[in-house]
Amino acid sequence: MIYDDTQQQPRTTTRLAPAPQPTPALTPVPAPGDDPILQLQQEYGLEGAHIRMRSTNYPEELFITGLVVMCPSCGARRDWMVICDGNRIDIRCRCAHQWHEPELTRADFEEMIDVGPGPVYPSLEDAARATGFDGTFTGMYLNECRPME
Repeated sequence: MIYDDTQQQPRTTTRLAPAPQPTPALTPVPAPGDDPILQLQQEYGLEGAHIRMRSTNYPEELFITGLVVMCPSCGARRDWMVICDGNRIDIRCRCAHQWHEPELTRADFEEMIDVGPGPVYPSLEDAARATGFDGTFTGMYLNECRPME
């Protein structure tokens, strides 16, 4: 059957036009200290080598939620190697026992780290061996406590 357009009724609709969509909110620009690209650039060394894992020595007693940290292996109460691997913080004792500390954050690590670049080691094992956290000095405190101000 063939239809021609002359007999067709005009089309009408009772559907309402869709409501206008709200405009998406603008994404806030991060503060200079919170810029993830700048943080990533800071984690790259001068030669372009990726420095994801960093560590620092912490000679004093370390308090977390009001309690002093003690090595579960040898009972040491101070002189730690604090290791930052991305957002994971580990603590290592002179006896070479190492554990993850979920209560510490990367911001806590940044407060502990000394100002200025320290020596760069090819691996965590090399850093532990060079700083005496490889078990060689088990039971010894090699670093003096910092004077109280």
